[in-house]
Amino acid sequence: MARFGPLEPLEIRIHPHDGRGRGRSLRLTVRRQRVLLGAAALALVILVTGALAAPSVIGSWRRQQQYQVEMSRRLQLGERLQALVEQLAGLERRGDELARRLDRIQGIYGLDDGLGVAGRVEGLGREVPETIFASTIAHGNRVEGELAEELRLIRARLDRIVAFEVVHPERPREVPARLPLRGEEFVRTSGFGNRRSPFTRELEMHAGLDLAAPLGTQILAPAAGRVTHAGPVEADRRSDWWRMGRMVVLRHGESYLTLYGHCDRILVREGQRVAAGEPIATVGESGWTTAPHLHYEIRRLEGGAWRAVDPFAHALDLPVSGPAPPAGSAAEAPALLPAFLR
Repeated sequence: MARFGPLEPLEIRIHPHDGRGRGRSLRLTVRRQRVLLGAAALALVILVTGALAAPSVIGSWRRQQQYQVEMSRRLQLGERLQALVEQLAGLERRGDELARRLDRIQGIYGLDDGLGVAGRVEGLGREVPETIFASTIAHGNRVEGELAEELRLIRARLDRIVAFEVVHPERPREVPARLPLRGEEFVRTSGFGNRRSPFTRELEMHAGLDLAAPLGTQILAPAAGRVTHAGPVEADRRSDWWRMGRMVVLRHGESYLTLYGHCDRILVREGQRVAAGEPIATVGESGWTTAPHLHYEIRRLEGGAWRAVDPFAHALDLPVSGPAPPAGSAAEAPALLPAFLR
């Protein structure tokens, strides 16, 4: 076994290779030798430790990088899933609006099919994986189920409406299915139903709508029809129709009449046929009125009597934001229609 003695001072002399000039010498004291040996030992330990730890460090770094990639992908998937659920919810809202609009059409046609509205659906029977997206997936399944039920009811209503119009092809042209003023041109000041008269202060049945609009605003025919009256109504003790001032009355087929009161200018004549959307008069303040507005009524023939129905239930050109008034119901007319009006 080799043995190393105690360190002794060491001198290293370096001579030029050509033998010229003075050489150099390096004297290493015992202390310097110990420092150099310690530094070499430390470097060796660091080198060996680094070599042993390198695989672990590299593996940890790789796992960290993979974790970041997976988290980024999971975030992207979550955002995509949420966007898809929101799209489903948007389709459900559009389906609900379409269903309500079809309900109105069925009410106008008197088609009460008893289908009702789409109920809540717990899901489509799919197993929801146990992930952080489980609640979002479950919600999406419920929305998808409700949308599928809504679409089923919409298809059933459409089939019933189409079948009715095949048998009654004239009905879509005759039904007053839009308001005579455009949505941006009027403000509803009085609705259909019981109200207190602004003149007598008595409770009375208001058989139509009061739509305030600027003087001279055009009144458009809501459907094709024939003019049965155009002008003022003569005062008669048996009725109060003269309070409407200058009036226009249109007859649409055999089942509907529409009345327009407080007009300013009359643009049609009795017996004239008008098309849907054609101007028939302008908004005025003739008769009993406190400001320029249009009094608009719809009358439907039932059992030999012309009964008033809510015009808003027939206004398919308005956005559907809630349950529509039942178009199939009618109220007793507050006054009988004179023969010359119908």
